[in-house]
Amino acid sequence: MTSRFEPLLEFLALKELAGRLQMFEVSDNALSWRRFSGSLILVLIILLLLSGAVMVFYYSPVPGAAYDSVDFSIFNLPFGSVIRGIHHYAWNLLLITAGLHLLRALICGAYKTPRQLVWVSGVLISLILPLFIITGELLPWDQKGYWSTQVRLSIISSVPLVGDFMTRIFQGGSLTGIVALTRFYVLHILILPGMLFLLVAVHFHFIYRRGLADSLFGRPGDRKKSLLPTILNRFLVLFLVVTLILGIISWYWPSPFGDPADPTDSNFIPKPEWWVLFLNKLVSIFKGPLMVMGSAIIPGGLASLVLLLPFIDRSPDRHPARRLKTILSAAVIVVVLLGLSIMGYIEHFGTTAH
Repeated sequence: MTSRFEPLLEFLALKELAGRLQMFEVSDNALSWRRFSGSLILVLIILLLLSGAVMVFYYSPVPGAAYDSVDFSIFNLPFGSVIRGIHHYAWNLLLITAGLHLLRALICGAYKTPRQLVWVSGVLISLILPLFIITGELLPWDQKGYWSTQVRLSIISSVPLVGDFMTRIFQGGSLTGIVALTRFYVLHILILPGMLFLLVAVHFHFIYRRGLADSLFGRPGDRKKSLLPTILNRFLVLFLVVTLILGIISWYWPSPFGDPADPTDSNFIPKPEWWVLFLNKLVSIFKGPLMVMGSAIIPGGLASLVLLLPFIDRSPDRHPARRLKTILSAAVIVVVLLGLSIMGYIEHFGTTAH
């Protein structure tokens, strides 16, 4: 008798869940014109998940066959180039949005008590995002992806104590071949997404417990809106708009796809992506025994400083005018990073670049 009523019970359970979601209220600022970068990050993560899932169906993680499978998906599948382009541009937009989201939180003092763990989990999410690009760049098995990976592995190997061990873990041998490609593939589609989903869940947990930071310039006591359907409808509109814009960009400017990887062509010099220009410049400044300064110590120290900011700046003041020391220090770091990026761009993409 119980099995006969199972569909009805399941329907009633879903209806009860929907009712609870309708009664669940969140701040109107959770997704508004004044604050939507967090929702945009979530939209981009979902887009990356969906576009990556489509590409996985046609991808073969074997050297040679990997390139052919990507080539087939681009030129033979309906909208294959657009799907790959959405994946490519979404990653770039995600890095920019995550950086601006953290910068806004820093300026507004959103890392202050009691939201320290909201900040920490958000920084961890931002730190894991570049790993997706690093692991994903090798997967097409083209010249740029292959030789960019070689450069990164050489940088990793320069790190004292753990560098050689980490290189062997990633490479799986003396050469970058099928073992390395398989490990990068597993990291990209399984391990890193699992870590990202866990961090996002933790981040939302702390936001739910600690709440959104009050706007410094808005009215006290933000209005509440129901999660379903008000906030959900806004999210769906944002999702559709972003998908349409990235789809149009991908249609007219397809994502780059070069020649097949040639491990014997040591003359090929890959040009770094925009987001890693400052790190490449740091590595080029500190050469020889000092290379570890640019490859590990300075980037690691900077990441640790950002991660521990709530425990370093313990003053209760949130207004930027009363936190000049923190704001000026952050401004100096941003200017230095921008300067290094510009120098790296001129070095690799300028008229004098070789």
